[in-house]
Amino acid sequence: MSQTNLPFKDGQTVEVRSFEHGYRGAWFRCKVVRIYIVEGKLYYSLKYLDYEKEVVNQKPLDVAHGSWKVGDLVDWHKDDCYWSGTVVALKKNEPLQVELYPPPRGEGATYNALRKDLRPSLEWSFEDGWTLPSADGRQGNVLGSAREM
Repeated sequence: MSQTNLPFKDGQTVEVRSFEHGYRGAWFRCKVVRIYIVEGKLYYSLKYLDYEKEVVNQKPLDVAHGSWKVGDLVDWHKDDCYWSGTVVALKKNEPLQVELYPPPRGEGATYNALRKDLRPSLEWSFEDGWTLPSADGRQGNVLGSAREM
C-alpha cells in the first residue's frame, strides 16, 4: 500500500480516539510521526499535541456547531480532549446534559456541557469518508473529505 492511498500523511495533525481506561471514548489531538506496515497491517506512530511526552502507535474531524436535540451524537470538549456521547436533556439558556458512551466504548456518566463545547460525532470509512452516524447505528449523511486542522 503506497502512502498516496492512505488517508493521512506524516506530519499531519489528526485526532485519535482512546480506549484506555479513564479515557475511553475521548479524542486527542495528535501529529502523525510515522506511518508503517508490519506483517501487512497498517500502523501509525502519533505524538499527542496537548500531552508533550506521550507518543502512541496506532483521525481529523470537521469542526461544526449546530442546534442540538435530544438523541444527537456529539463530541464534548473537556480536559483538553473530546468525549463522545449522546445529548440526553436540554433546556433553553442552560447547559445540555451529555451522557458518555458506557464501557467499553466510553467512561459512562452524565455531565452538564455548554453548547459551545460540542461538535457532531463523525465516523470514518475508506468507502464513504466522514459520515454522521445515527443513534440506531445506521450511517447518516456523507460529508465528503475532512478538512485538515
